[in-house]
Amino acid sequence: NEEFEEDLERINGAGKHLLGLINDVLDISKIEAGAMDIFLETFPVAPMVQDVATTMKTLVEKNSNTLEVVCPDLVGSIHADTAKIRQCLFNLLSNASKFTDKVIISLTVSRDTEDGQEWVNFAVADSGIGMTDEQMGRLFEAFAQAEKSTTRRFGGTGLGLAITRHFCKMMGGTVLVESETGKGSTFTMKLPAVVEESPGTQAGQ
Repeated sequence: NEEFEEDLERINGAGKHLLGLINDVLDISKIEAGAMDIFLETFPVAPMVQDVATTMKTLVEKNSNTLEVVCPDLVGSIHADTAKIRQCLFNLLSNASKFTDKVIISLTVSRDTEDGQEWVNFAVADSGIGMTDEQMGRLFEAFAQAEKSTTRRFGGTGLGLAITRHFCKMMGGTVLVESETGKGSTFTMKLPAVVEESPGTQAGQ
């Protein structure tokens, strides 16, 4: 019934938004309680990245943005927690989409070696509002956003980046950020190509 279509879409969107907020709060609670596990398995990076890009397409295009993915086959496979990498990429791409409009958002994946260890890097870049050094200093705090007006204008809890950093640390990696006011931001997840097992990790099937 077309009469109810707009209202039902609004209800559906609100439900998904609420579910996302609840999941973020549950994740940060598990992390702070030391009850979050990681599940390690070996999987090819390219299909996972393409799947993330397909899933995020609608959100990226909501503000008339375009997503460009660069993931060469030579990146190969990674031994890590696929669900958590996906969630981290969702968080970074969601942020980039939220703070930009009518621009290209890029997801670039690369592999390199440092001090004998192989790393896989996932870089999400945008040309949005950018951040000052002071704002970047608060970036990974739970429930923190760049400034109060950001919360009013764009919504959200400020948990996405905190969760992303925690997940990367759990896998022996890190999140790097480069940004300049008015010129956009680049967030890079740097993860070991082979995440080592430690207390709280479980091997995948």
